[in-house]
Formats: sequence, structure tokens, C-alpha cells
Amino acid sequence: MFNMKKIFLALALLGISLFVLAADIRYNSDPAEFLIYNRRNSKIYNYFLLKPAENISCTLINVDTLSVLSRTTINADSSLNYQYKVKIGNEELILDKSAKLSESSRGVNGESISTYNKYATKIYEEKVNFSITNISQNDLVFKISGNNVVTSNQEIDYIRFTPDFYGDVKTLVLDEKEYTYYTPKADKIQLTLEGPIVLKIISRMLFDTNYINNSGYRYSVLDNRELFAEFTEKAYKSKRNWVKNEPDMIPSTGDVNIIKLPAGIHNICIEDKDKNKDLIFRFFINKASVEIEKQ
Repeated sequence: MFNMKKIFLALALLGISLFVLAADIRYNSDPAEFLIYNRRNSKIYNYFLLKPAENISCTLINVDTLSVLSRTTINADSSLNYQYKVKIGNEELILDKSAKLSESSRGVNGESISTYNKYATKIYEEKVNFSITNISQNDLVFKISGNNVVTSNQEIDYIRFTPDFYGDVKTLVLDEKEYTYYTPKADKIQLTLEGPIVLKIISRMLFDTNYINNSGYRYSVLDNRELFAEFTEKAYKSKRNWVKNEPDMIPSTGDVNIIKLPAGIHNICIEDKDKNKDLIFRFFINKASVEIEKQ
């Protein structure tokens, strides 16, 4: 019995030690959320937004190594430089970074963003104040993490969604499996959603077998008749997909975009901006939004 008491006491002390040593980043105010969708791994990453001259401060607790990922909103096919200031305790440092357009990541509302730059430094104090100030002329987004701080990135489960208004249905075949896509009618596809909800859009362009030149394609997303996002894609002929019953048409590889809609009713309209090109779409919504409605 005495040995058991000693074991319980040791476990309790170990738990207290782990609790004391747990690493954490505690913000002094709620940062403005900025979500980034990576089309290669289908994950959504949590960043926060700082407009010019804005700053955010936090307290680092038992953080061994601090990492700061920074990006900037950017115009398509452009590059630029930006600066931000960090302060750790009483030490200040100005960081100069160069930015180029990311090919794999976008803001969930269609914002073009740069690839990320990383700043990392060792932290030698158990508890220290840390802040970031945007001293550039551009909107900057940041993700702060510690090597021993537990963080997570959202991986969302989706279910297929049928639009309310569309033209024809196209069936794509891949490895003997069939997938339903929708064409615009009068250059539009419409669907009604109730937020909060995440909408996943897969778009493709249909090539004629003789079509050689390709300048890509564009489409817009309107929410309650107001422009919400506009996407520009490069189209490459798929080597694995084909259109059922249409041997003269070759689909492009699929392009994926994610938009996050707040609470309320959203009358979504997808508008084909290239009327001389044949586009097809497939839609998904996050499964959690349906589960919430059932409760």
C-alpha cells in the first residue's frame, strides 16, 4: 500500500511539472483571423491579419523556439518587398522580406497571397512579451508558433452539393468511377446556402481535341448580388479524365477553391467570365454545417 501511495504521489508531481512546463502563446487581444487554403493538401491554415501600422502582442510561456510565418496580399503575377518589426522583451528587430505570388495557397475569400517567409529565434526566458508591428504599406498576415506548442490545421470533411440553377450535366470518368459536373446556363450557376458554411468549388475547362492555345479561364463568385471573389486559373489537359459520351472533349485538370461564408442566407452565383470557353463545376459543402442544421 505504501508503494502505491508513492507511485500516485510521483504521478501527481509529474502531472504538476508537465502543467507548469506546458508551452503556450497567449494573445493580449483577439487577432483578426485570416484563413488560407492550400490546394495541394486541402488544409486550411489559421493566420491573422495586420493592416499597415497595426500590431499584435502576446506572451510566450515556456516556448523553446519561436517561429513567425509571414505573407502579404499580392496582385497576380507580381512581386514586392515588405517589412515588419518584432519585439522580444526589450529587443527590437526590423525584418525585410521579399514576396512572390503563391501557386498553391489563397485566402479562403479568393485573396491572392504570397508564399510564406519564416523568421525563427530561440527563446531563453520562461515568460517573455512578444509583439509584431506591420511597418509596410501592404496588408500582412502572420502565423506565430513554437516548436513545443501544440497547434492544429483544419482538415474539413465535405459532402457533394447540387446547385439550384445550372445548364447541362457532364459526367467525368476516372478509373471507372463517374463524377457529376454542372455547366453554366446563360453563363451562370446559382445555389442557395445558409451560413456559417464552407463552400468548395472544383472547376474545369473543356478542351476541343484540336484546341492548342490556352490563356486559362476566369470565373466570379457573387454573394447576394455583390462580388465576393474572382478566380483566375491555368488549364492543362487531363491525361486521366474523360467526358462520358463526348469523345471530342478533353477536360482540364481540376482547380479547387474554398470560400468561407458567415452566418445568414447566401444566394451564390457563379459567373463564367470567359463566354467563349466551356467551363464545368462541381460543388461541396462542409459536412459539419449539415450536422449543425440537424441539431
